[in-house]
This record gives sequence, C-alpha cells and structure tokens, in this order.
Amino acid sequence: MDTEQAPPTPASPEDWPEPTEEQVALIRRILAPRIRQARVERTEQQSAA
Repeated sequence: MDTEQAPPTPASPEDWPEPTEEQVALIRRILAPRIRQARVERTEQQSAA
C-alpha cells in the first residue's frame, strides 16, 4: 500500500496576501542597518575608483 504523498506545492507569490504595516516595519528595522552599510561601502568603492 502506497501511503506516501507528494509534498504540497508552495503557493506562488501572486497568491500571497499583502504584508501588514507591522510586517513592513519589522523588515525595515531588521534590514536598515545592512542597507546603510552597503550604501557606505558602495560609495567608498566608487570614490576609490
């Protein structure tokens, strides 16, 4: 008897609900320091070139 089932197919991004303001704010707080650092590094590289 074959009782194994295929794993569920993930929903496509088009099916995802829009993020809430709280979710967006959380992502912004988490990523902001990394984005700032990347901008500083890119500016330094462009200045050195």
